[in-house]
Amino acid sequence: MKAQPLAEKLLDELTGFSQSSTLSEFNRHRYLRECDKAIQVEAAEGYMCKGIVYSLSNNFEKMKESFQIARQLDPSDSLIRDNFSISLANYGRFEDLKEILESQLEAPSDPVCEAFGRTVISIVDLELLQHLNENYANQIEQAIDEVGLDKSDVVDYIKLFNDLMKQKKVRFGVVPSISWLVVDGDIVVYYDFVGSAVETVSIMDEFNKLAVSKGLRNVAKKFSLVLLPLGNS
Repeated sequence: MKAQPLAEKLLDELTGFSQSSTLSEFNRHRYLRECDKAIQVEAAEGYMCKGIVYSLSNNFEKMKESFQIARQLDPSDSLIRDNFSISLANYGRFEDLKEILESQLEAPSDPVCEAFGRTVISIVDLELLQHLNENYANQIEQAIDEVGLDKSDVVDYIKLFNDLMKQKKVRFGVVPSISWLVVDGDIVVYYDFVGSAVETVSIMDEFNKLAVSKGLRNVAKKFSLVLLPLGNS
């Protein structure tokens, strides 16, 4: 579905930003004013654009609320659904994303498929990943076997990290091209997130303490989880 002219221009601008961008306060307020104008013409698409603005402003709750309003106003709009799906993937909300995709009849768009695939790798859902990318699923399993870890312990370790990142309500995700490789006897997995180097240190310190408290020290010894800050530009 194609957006109305006013919303289309606004949508083109907003989707032109990198997924790692964070809007300045000035741009956030400017775009929210433009969204309010679009809402007067086409409410559903205006709220969709508002959802994207909030996503680029690191405001998960407002992002989700805006997209939910948009979907209530026009449940059949594939443009709204796809942009909501991508935003949910950026925040690591796999269950919400999965629910949306399971409820639709037609095949998802390529960007949504890409976002979904990255999310499946992020949470190490090996059963689902076997259907989406069998080679990558095998790569993960081979890496786990090579270092002698228990698969369920590794999944618990990754889940702990994902849950922590979701609590922080930041945009994050695995970097598949350089992850799940065995280097010097350790599994190396890279995640990027929209934040600073200082936040990276704080998050990883908190995560390492959590892993020990949950009895996952054995995984941590064989697992190098690297968090890459993308900054707030």
